[in-house]
Amino acid sequence: MNTENSVEPKDGASSATTIEQETPGDESSAVDTIDQEPSGEQPETSQLEQNPPSESAPSSKESNPFAIFALLAVVVGIVIAIIYVSRDNTPEIEAPPTPEIAQPDPPEVSKGKGRVGTTSKKATPPSARKAKDAEGLQSARKGPTQAELDRLKAIENEALKNHEAAGEFYRRGDYANALIRYQKARSGFEQILPHYKRFVESQYDNTTTIEKNLASIYNAIGDVYRNQKKYAEAMNWLDKSLMIRERLLGADHPETAETYNNIALVYDARGQYARALEWFQKDLVISEKTLGSDHPDTARTYNNIGMVYFHQDDRANALEWYKKALAIHEKAPVDKNPSAAMTYINIAELYRAQGDYALALPEYLKAYQILQNTFGERNSTTRAVRQNLALAYDKSENPRPFAEWLEESLQ
Repeated sequence: MNTENSVEPKDGASSATTIEQETPGDESSAVDTIDQEPSGEQPETSQLEQNPPSESAPSSKESNPFAIFALLAVVVGIVIAIIYVSRDNTPEIEAPPTPEIAQPDPPEVSKGKGRVGTTSKKATPPSARKAKDAEGLQSARKGPTQAELDRLKAIENEALKNHEAAGEFYRRGDYANALIRYQKARSGFEQILPHYKRFVESQYDNTTTIEKNLASIYNAIGDVYRNQKKYAEAMNWLDKSLMIRERLLGADHPETAETYNNIALVYDARGQYARALEWFQKDLVISEKTLGSDHPDTARTYNNIGMVYFHQDDRANALEWYKKALAIHEKAPVDKNPSAAMTYINIAELYRAQGDYALALPEYLKAYQILQNTFGERNSTTRAVRQNLALAYDKSENPRPFAEWLEESLQ
């Protein structure tokens, strides 16, 4: 609400002074004698109303009425002259000077929610503001109290536990529970981040670590949504992850490349293969430069590029990229390597698409063994691979029952 300053008019003399006219006295006092009467007689006093004249003693006034009127006119004229003279000689009364009103300092404008108000406080001088800011910065550098630090650490530890649990659910293909745990971890880290930002340049400034954890969680949430075929939500969270990672780590960091990879996967799922290859190439340049051409993360990118070619029905290029990925995976034990299992599955699918079930069967079997060792029989991916394995076995026209063949093959 606006507050206006108003000045009430003060009581005092106006610029024009009104002077009341005094009532004049008896007209006879103004002139001692107008007409001289015969000696021995006193003149009568003039009055407003005249008494009737006496018949026994007529005066000269009765015999000359024009003289009476003349006398009255002279008296009235004298009275009027006296009045004007009195008014002209009366000293003028000057109006007192209007006191100067000190102008107040411009009010500070307080910005509120939908309203502008005024306050009587004066603006803080720049020197005072700098001193206050320096004091606040010094206080922030001192860090939190022990009680506050204990509370922040407790929330952070709980968030880390949820992050780890979410990763386990994700690896098992349980995306619903993975998403629940990722969201709990995200909520915890976002809750404590503003508090850590207060402790700038102190040993308690944990802002960068918290933001890195959030970037990792945003990336994982985006990938869960991709697996659930919720591509708009997936891209939203991946964009958040990318903004933090490019700011904190740079565009050439392996973790930034991980987000490039997941963005490419969303484009591939949408059928935007050219965009997918573009983002995979960005990932590949970083992976080969920073990790080397024999790193498992580089193999992951080889595999995903092969997948895009497969979706474009370019099976020759797809198989070439799959085998580049597999060559890296097989340099180490693969019995519990889910990434190797994915490459075996992709190669098996390519052979199955060509109708070559005899070649697809051993690839499915290798993937099934890894997934069973890693996640168990109840895992959704493990069950899906077993079904594809059974179909490929039937198509290969083996005479033995599938269950008997599988049990023997797993020994």
